[in-house]
Amino acid sequence: MVGTVVAIYLSGWMVAALGMYAASRRWNDRRSPAPNPLCVSVLAGAVWPLLIVGIVELSSGILYTKVQSEPGPGVGILV
Repeated sequence: MVGTVVAIYLSGWMVAALGMYAASRRWNDRRSPAPNPLCVSVLAGAVWPLLIVGIVELSSGILYTKVQSEPGPGVGILV
């Protein structure tokens, strides 16, 4: 079980690091490039589970705003 979780984490780390490196090469500023984009990409790849948590949080917020409708006649504050 632990070996499977570690394998999933490491493969996600590699995919995220490669994606971040490709994005940094594509959208970098040619006038003042980053000193070491590979290290930053590896560090960003290490925290890829936080990206998943952020996507879940964002989608739940979007879902909440879509589902929330006008309150019915029985909903309100009693005075």
